[in-house]
Amino acid sequence: MELEAGDDAALATTVGFLIKALRTLGHRGDPDAANRLAAQTWLALRDVHPRQAERLNGAMHYLVRLPQGPESEYRSSPTNQEDR
Repeated sequence: MELEAGDDAALATTVGFLIKALRTLGHRGDPDAANRLAAQTWLALRDVHPRQAERLNGAMHYLVRLPQGPESEYRSSPTNQEDR
């Protein structure tokens, strides 16, 4: 079943919000949990929606570089960064 253009846009928007939430979770001290969620979502999307899976792959690469543990301040706001 192929998605219509509106459905595809809705999926892209939803994945964008998910990536922002995962980055926030990572910045708040649990990048491993965020990465696990991203990986599970990537697995669900990879065959049918490869472009969205690729965006999650980028988020996983971002999350793996974050330090573990709570940070007193964000290094940069995850909502201001481009989702790739």
